[in-house]
Amino acid sequence: MKLTERLRKFDYRGLLRRILAAIGEVMHRIVFDCLLPKHYRDLSKRDIHTIIFRSDTPAGKRFDVWLLILIALNIVLLMVDSMLGNTTLTRGAEAKPFSYWLMKVLEWGFTILFTFEFYLRIYCLKNPRKYVTSFYGVIDILSIFPSYLSLFFPGAQALTVLRLLRVLRLFRIFRMRSFLNESRFLLNTLKRSAIRIMIFMLIVVIGAVILGTLIFAIEGDRNPAISSIPRGIYWAIVTITTVGYGDIAPVTPVGQFVSALVMLLGYSVIAVPTGIIVGETIREGRQKHEESFSLDNEELEAADDDEVDKDKKAADVAQE
Repeated sequence: MKLTERLRKFDYRGLLRRILAAIGEVMHRIVFDCLLPKHYRDLSKRDIHTIIFRSDTPAGKRFDVWLLILIALNIVLLMVDSMLGNTTLTRGAEAKPFSYWLMKVLEWGFTILFTFEFYLRIYCLKNPRKYVTSFYGVIDILSIFPSYLSLFFPGAQALTVLRLLRVLRLFRIFRMRSFLNESRFLLNTLKRSAIRIMIFMLIVVIGAVILGTLIFAIEGDRNPAISSIPRGIYWAIVTITTVGYGDIAPVTPVGQFVSALVMLLGYSVIAVPTGIIVGETIREGRQKHEESFSLDNEELEAADDDEVDKDKKAADVAQE
């Protein structure tokens, strides 16, 4: 009981804060005492914030452009690493070639750079938690997390391709406001369509289970490829989605008839979600047009009111 009470009273949050503070202190010393050039070590948090987050400044734009170049080089490195076959050498005791160790050093060099860049991002903010939980903050975490995960699961190294998501900053860096508006428009459309698409997909899943069970009942005794209900469900999903791998095919006339019906049904799987998204896109565009039209009318009314006020003032001056 005493041990249980001690565990309950133990301040886990305080311990976590102390651990994070110690890690932050180590990273701060490495960044500001070792990595940064001497003429950048005296920068204030406001200056760092301007460089990292303000892409409308010359320094901020240079920083973001170099960051994008590093991301592109890292993705190219990952592809070259897979071409050399080094990803298959992560396990086993055989001797590793020189290219393996070279790629590992370069990959961890990129990872360390991106880790310290992420630290600088949260270091210069008053509310780091808000950024960490934001869209770009989550992407930044996902871009460095796979490298550390690969220490325990070697195959996770390939997930560093998620760093490519950081290229989305390109729209903000080069002020592609129209692209941002259109992407926001598309996201709003998908959000409005999400519930209906989820309901439709649930119906498709239920239909796949029913069709998979039906084809197993028809073909189970005569077709060794459909030896169980899960195999039948797999066949139904492949057929409904019109993928058609061809590894499982009905052999009985009744099964082939059911297969033909499922193939025709598969076209509705493509048509229905497309129709939902197109309908929401049209509705979103119409709403956007109406809002812009109402704003234009308000501006015209305000301009007319200004003209009326000017005419009244002119008439009053003339009377005086």
